[in-house]
Amino acid sequence: MDPLPSSLPEGYLVYLVKQVEAGMRRPFEKLFGEHGISLGGFTAINVLQNRPGITSSELARRSFVRAQTMAETVTGLVHAGLVRREKDPAHGRQILLFLTDAGRERIAALRPDVRALQERMTAGLDAAEEDDLVRALRTCRDALVRLASDDPTD
Repeated sequence: MDPLPSSLPEGYLVYLVKQVEAGMRRPFEKLFGEHGISLGGFTAINVLQNRPGITSSELARRSFVRAQTMAETVTGLVHAGLVRREKDPAHGRQILLFLTDAGRERIAALRPDVRALQERMTAGLDAAEEDDLVRALRTCRDALVRLASDDPTD
């Protein structure tokens, strides 16, 4: 791996993260399109696999998209039979989201191809470096979640 300069230019990390996200977009969108799902839809069903029974608003926050964008994504997933809506028995007006069996099957079908793309992306890292990357990215994500929850305009 190339050594990092001792002092990175202002904004370099944000730029680098954006480059990684942009570089991932095309191959992952192609893969998901072959399976009849969007990148946003894949993100949503992954979150729902780990957190069943959350609201569309919570799903939007966890996916870092606007509630309106997530509402459109969820509608598509419901029509595709991958997600179902249920009234929250504790809060009559609140709607909770769950994966359907078809949603779980779609994730399972995607798993090997996603793993293969991920392995190509991290091919230059050894196991310890990959673990460090995951920990660092989770730390950054968690900080952004806290930042978003502190934002009164969101």
